[in-house]
Amino acid sequence: MIVAFRENVDGVLLACKELIENPDCDLLSAKGRAELKQKMEFTGIEDVKTLGFRGSTDTTKIVSNLFGNKRSRMFQRDPDVEGYIAMVLRHRSSRAIELVRFLVSCQGNVELLYSGKSNIGKKYYNCMRDVSRSYHRMCMFARPYLANGVLSVKVESPHQIGDMFCRWLARKNPDVPVSVIEGDIAWIGNGNHVGLEHFTKVPSSLAGSLEFSEACDEVDDMWDMYYDSQIIQKRRNKTHAKQLQPKLSASMSKMAERDRYKVERGISNYTLDNFTSG
Repeated sequence: MIVAFRENVDGVLLACKELIENPDCDLLSAKGRAELKQKMEFTGIEDVKTLGFRGSTDTTKIVSNLFGNKRSRMFQRDPDVEGYIAMVLRHRSSRAIELVRFLVSCQGNVELLYSGKSNIGKKYYNCMRDVSRSYHRMCMFARPYLANGVLSVKVESPHQIGDMFCRWLARKNPDVPVSVIEGDIAWIGNGNHVGLEHFTKVPSSLAGSLEFSEACDEVDDMWDMYYDSQIIQKRRNKTHAKQLQPKLSASMSKMAERDRYKVERGISNYTLDNFTSG
């Protein structure tokens, strides 16, 4: 029997349950129905049992059956089992089928997910930590800019965390629409302000045409001018500044690149006179 599951938390946990009940089944994974159809046509498979493609599932009982009620973690901030799976699936090196087989091989010992006692356990724990670090780094350093009333930011990450960052940014700024542009797609938060769904994914070309206000936004330039005018050159600590603004974070957004440039090359000579007319 061939079991096809969706590459999300529900699909992975349902596949684990199915693999425990039918150890001889073959697994097939896909991110959506379109990809599943493409894989079936390519391999010549006609009949599969699908899991996780029909909306959300209550995974609480499945997790309890797999690992009981115990929640053993390496660190207090490590996520629970569902959060662990969600983070791992976002990593560029994750393999959904391999992850399912690893979860089943733990045989109810949830500690193996976090302890790294096996090579595969260490691999996926590091994947989870990499994604978590990338997400928090993005929240710290990807500074959005306000254009046409829309809070926008272009981000780059090897992992699939653009939607996570957009949800976080939307929660922090509920009064304006937010746009997180990641390659050729854009995640829109608080879309109800511009006639879209509250949270949706659109082509990046559409994100550039969104408008929420006709006012000319010069927040970035004003902030740069204020920031530069307050700098006391004698107190500048270049080493400490580089620690607070790591070079790795410079690729997070255009504004982060400008910040890093100031750290490395210095700051232009602005004064408070720039704020006054005449």
